[in-house]
Amino acid sequence: MIFYAATALFLANFVLGLLVQFRLVDTKPFRWLHHALFFAVFFSAGVAAVVGFVQGAPYRWALVPVLAVFLVLPRVRAGTPGHAGLASAALLFYAIGLARMHGA
Repeated sequence: MIFYAATALFLANFVLGLLVQFRLVDTKPFRWLHHALFFAVFFSAGVAAVVGFVQGAPYRWALVPVLAVFLVLPRVRAGTPGHAGLASAALLFYAIGLARMHGA
């Protein structure tokens, strides 16, 4: 269940990032929201990884590269191709984790 919660938080932040990037949403008045959500995303991914390894969950290895991406992501300027690429890589690894949860 924690993996699904972590994935949902990530997707919420990913979609928010896309909406800001395409200027459909302006977060300047509450810029902290994206950063606070990222902290929750990072924390939930870490908890899900620990729980996954303790329980031998099928998604556990997919979260290792996600955590690595999350360590680098804040150091890459938002709105750049590098930031988008890293976020997309995290999305791919969450998808791999979901596929492993469902036996694919």
